[in-house]
Amino acid sequence: MGFSASVKADVRKRAWFACCVCKKISLALEVHHIVPLSDGGTDIADNAAPLCASCHRSFGGNRELQSRIREMRDDWYKKCHAIFVQTFEPAEVFRSIHDLFTMEEIERLTVHNPCYVLGSGGERRGERPVRFSFCGDEYVHPLIVRELIGWISDRHETIVGVDLEAANRSNRFLGDVRQRQDGEKRWIIYDGKKESFCYSFVATTPSGIDILECHDWLGGSGVFGTVALLSVDTGQALAVDDHGLPTTRRRSVLTIVGQRSLGDRYSGRVWYDGGVLRVAPDQGWFQRGEDAAWHLPVL
Repeated sequence: MGFSASVKADVRKRAWFACCVCKKISLALEVHHIVPLSDGGTDIADNAAPLCASCHRSFGGNRELQSRIREMRDDWYKKCHAIFVQTFEPAEVFRSIHDLFTMEEIERLTVHNPCYVLGSGGERRGERPVRFSFCGDEYVHPLIVRELIGWISDRHETIVGVDLEAANRSNRFLGDVRQRQDGEKRWIIYDGKKESFCYSFVATTPSGIDILECHDWLGGSGVFGTVALLSVDTGQALAVDDHGLPTTRRRSVLTIVGQRSLGDRYSGRVWYDGGVLRVAPDQGWFQRGEDAAWHLPVL
């Protein structure tokens, strides 16, 4: 007979529309009989496994792999359930993803920025070269990053996106930018008359989030550190052509995904490894040590 439409729909949803073998997302996901009907298999969900067309061809007809396919299906269901169970808090979701998924699985499942990979300074995964960068080529102006981070007195970000193409060459974000190499860190620095702001690229996550370490001096004794998580979205915007007629233009909007404070005059290592953003103990002016250290899963 074959699986009913409701069984197929349930299997695909439980598997997050991804193959339980290769973990690739597929809108044409096939539902495979683990035990063939000819061997006494049934058309119930317990005998169903989500497979992409390629894995179905490679493994579906191999009866020696029946138990193995069942194990992979059950493991994949467990991982998908850990992500989407409604009672989880966000921090628990992050911990579950980090504990259950390998980095290879994260690479296959996460979405990458289609046009810009700002932190890489070059091409990746067949994408076109980066025009603006946090670590090479034409730098994103530090004042743009400062604008997205906002004021320390604000509980949440008040400006969440900036048109990168327009802003990076606008009069609003004007001022010379210099570089300084400090060990492994390369700082991109804006110096005003009585203020300065700098950032250093840390890493790009598998999902295309760029991580920056930032420090802001507003003229007083404090130098306030922040770790900023930024991403780029692309879309269309209204424009006017050379003849004064309305048209559209493609734009890339740099958005802030989130941020976390490093405190006043922090000095220490900030790095990304294995899906986790890590901040080492503070060795700066206040010597806060382990009190300033933290880690955060970021995919």
